Amino acid sequence: MELYHLRTFVAVAEERNLSRASERLFTSQPAISAQIKALEETLGLELFDRTPKGMRLTAAGEELLSHAHQVLNAAGALLQQARGLHDELIGSIRIGLNSDARFLRIAALQAGLAERHARLDVAILAGSTAANLPALRVGKLDAAFISGTLDDPEMSVLHLCDEELVVVAPKAMSAQIGAGDIPTLSQLPWVFTSPDCAYFQAMRALFHAHGCEPSSTLLANQEDALIELVRAGVGLGIVRAGIVGDEQDSAYELPVVLPSIPLKLAYLRRRANDPLIRAFRVVVADVWSLETEQESLRPAV
Repeated sequence: MELYHLRTFVAVAEERNLSRASERLFTSQPAISAQIKALEETLGLELFDRTPKGMRLTAAGEELLSHAHQVLNAAGALLQQARGLHDELIGSIRIGLNSDARFLRIAALQAGLAERHARLDVAILAGSTAANLPALRVGKLDAAFISGTLDDPEMSVLHLCDEELVVVAPKAMSAQIGAGDIPTLSQLPWVFTSPDCAYFQAMRALFHAHGCEPSSTLLANQEDALIELVRAGVGLGIVRAGIVGDEQDSAYELPVVLPSIPLKLAYLRRRANDPLIRAFRVVVADVWSLETEQESLRPAV
């Protein structure tokens, strides 16, 4: 029995689907099936019932799942300890984005990692807050940028800054917008973000405070897509301040007061002492001038 057998077992148990488990583990579905079969033969137990709705743990599988987690966590702790014994950090880190790379200072982060850890492979992956959090939980990402509040005991976060939000509108709709009072704006078409996005929640709070609901035209859960749809005259939207509004732009900011939302870097709490995560936090602290974080990560003398 190998560790990869246990990783496959846990992935299938949590995903309840061979296809999703194969995507999570970046391997083929036949390989997943073969590994589960090999593990069952080694243990002399059936771990799953194959049903039309997917893979369901047997009673034996349910009992062994927690033990599999314990073994994998212990192996992970051993790997973290071994990494800490290296003078040079070697490995890979996958970072999830939730906004444009310039705003997140990705070029500076990559340069900082390259300067300090030349043999560290860095993967920058596009995403969103809603997609990044589950990807962190299942190990598809090592760290991720998120916007909004987060109440999750499994996660640790670094507060990077507060994002100032604005309502943006096509200049072609300026006559309809007029003074821009909230009830009037609610009657105009809007380009929404997804409901689990902090921008969407800020918009709903704004309209609920005035006893009205915005009209939805379509959903765009990528910021660049939302901005281009606003510029094209599809509807209004909420974005980070300063993105639109120069003289040549076909969209402009409205004088609507919105609360700011926090931008954070998130990672699994149990990996706080992982040398990989600590190294990345040091670079993030430098790039974002997080003095408290820099102090906490400074080696003892």
